[in-house]
Amino acid sequence: MGPTSPKRPLSPKGSADQLPSAKRVNHSNSPTPNASEISKATSSTTADGGGGPKKKSKQQQVMAKTTGVMDYLQKSLSRPELLGLYKDPDRGRFVCRSVLQQVPELSQQIVVRLSCTGGVFPLAMIYSWFRSNTTPSLSPTEAAASHGRMIKLLEHLYQWAIIVDKPSSSTKKQDPNTTAGDNTTTSANLVQLTPEFYQGFKNSLHSLDSSPWNPLTEKEMELIEEDAIKTSGKSNIKFPRMSNEDLERYTQAQWDAVLHYLVGTGNYADPHPAVAHFLLQTNLMQPDPDFKGKNTDDAPLVITQKGYDFMLQDNAQQVWHFIVQYMASMAENLSNDPAKAQLLKREALLVLICLSFARFGECYSGAGLTKEGRTIIKDLSLFGLLYTKKVGKTFIFYPTRIAMQLVGLEGTSNKAGGGGGMWSWSSKALENALAHPRPHDSSHLAIIVQTNFQLCAYTTSELHVSMLGLFCDVHTIRRLPNVIFMTISRDSIKGAFNLGIQAQQILRFLEKHAHPKLRESGTDPLPANVVDQIFLWDRERHRIRWNQVFNHQPIMPGEFQAVQKYAMELGAHGWSSEARNMIMIKYSFVDRIQNFVQKWRAKQASG
Repeated sequence: MGPTSPKRPLSPKGSADQLPSAKRVNHSNSPTPNASEISKATSSTTADGGGGPKKKSKQQQVMAKTTGVMDYLQKSLSRPELLGLYKDPDRGRFVCRSVLQQVPELSQQIVVRLSCTGGVFPLAMIYSWFRSNTTPSLSPTEAAASHGRMIKLLEHLYQWAIIVDKPSSSTKKQDPNTTAGDNTTTSANLVQLTPEFYQGFKNSLHSLDSSPWNPLTEKEMELIEEDAIKTSGKSNIKFPRMSNEDLERYTQAQWDAVLHYLVGTGNYADPHPAVAHFLLQTNLMQPDPDFKGKNTDDAPLVITQKGYDFMLQDNAQQVWHFIVQYMASMAENLSNDPAKAQLLKREALLVLICLSFARFGECYSGAGLTKEGRTIIKDLSLFGLLYTKKVGKTFIFYPTRIAMQLVGLEGTSNKAGGGGGMWSWSSKALENALAHPRPHDSSHLAIIVQTNFQLCAYTTSELHVSMLGLFCDVHTIRRLPNVIFMTISRDSIKGAFNLGIQAQQILRFLEKHAHPKLRESGTDPLPANVVDQIFLWDRERHRIRWNQVFNHQPIMPGEFQAVQKYAMELGAHGWSSEARNMIMIKYSFVDRIQNFVQKWRAKQASG
């Protein structure tokens, strides 16, 4: 997975009520820098480039802009790579099913009908399908528009490697009032499914399996447990039976560890070294630029501007960020063996797609995975996407809800048991915390923003308090057992802007973590005056535009008027004041203005 990252120092110790400022970089024995120093530190790199991110290739830049597995398939994979996924004998049918759910409903109808006609059909007949739901007779204008929509749908199918040939916009339009049998059928006007997709989709229709793996039954779990006890001779071995809440809590805990590590919260265990290395490799953290030691490997890691943005993102976006980096890391580590790198990339995509068809809360055996698949499952468990354990000689895993939602299919949340991923667990945790007689540690966060710019946050997590401190005034904090009150001020928002945080990111974070009662009301959970004011504070940074100018001071009578007039005609005039005898000239026009002044002065002297 990569080398171990440099040692991470603990945060300065202090009482729980001493909230670390958003402008603090957590060094082990260093003074607290101000906001300008933070901004400078987060945008700089070490002199020797140690730990700095490598320049991304064009493909990696495209990968970084994707939002999920299916978006990655469409934007990053070539046509042969897509066909290779469809061709997989055991899991290709799930890829075909996933892709089909991504295309528009009318395209889905075309594909299903083509699969029932041998995978090939005349374009004229497909055109008749397309207009069968409209009026039988179309005007020439309506027919042209309908034909254009059909061509766009077929082009989209070609992009997904579902059909063989790309339709041309110049394809001959059929007479809208002509029957399909009146048109001559040639290879040029046939629409054909690619053999790989056709076979995979047929297998999907013929298969009764809703999941790529069979979940373990209670009897099988007991047998595995008994076998593990006999093999090891230990009587205390228990098969891990994870409930839905246990899995949600496990995933949240894994990501809390990453975020705690980012902000440098003390008294929390560091994440796995591979995850810490990814934080460094993805430029979410960097070695402290102010480190004075001789060995740069001992430099503590500090969060970057990109890291602040990462903290305020949705959990699903954070997870996908790591998945994309995982793909890039595999390709980089196996750059000398492109064939193996391609195999692992293909296996990783197949595993991610198959996870979307697994059942949330069910346990699966690793016996149905390939060797590469088991390696990938273990790697993904480091990110909290799966819960894995070896019971005796049997490797088992539980998919988490957020892993199943990486594909981004509609209905995934319903299939996964309803709700909205970690947000559903957060809402349940909030209800339980409020009903609990005494506050206890929990990962929920529910925010109420009032019109007087006071923020009320239901949380007991120091991580959430630190995150809110990025854009709230930490000097106004007031604590109750399970509630904190802070104020959003101009200075606190400006401090967040200096750290590289954008206004839209702050509002997105507040809206995502709004109190459930506000979300159920159907209205905007954030007061309009607070939203407008944050945007106005953001615009204050752009009220002044800096231009480089040359200050010309006339020395002869009439020179001011002559130079001012010439500069205005030339478009070089920036600002002028006759009382101050001063003309500001745009710097790019300095040479031309000086030439004019020399000629004008010579003319005046000779005259």
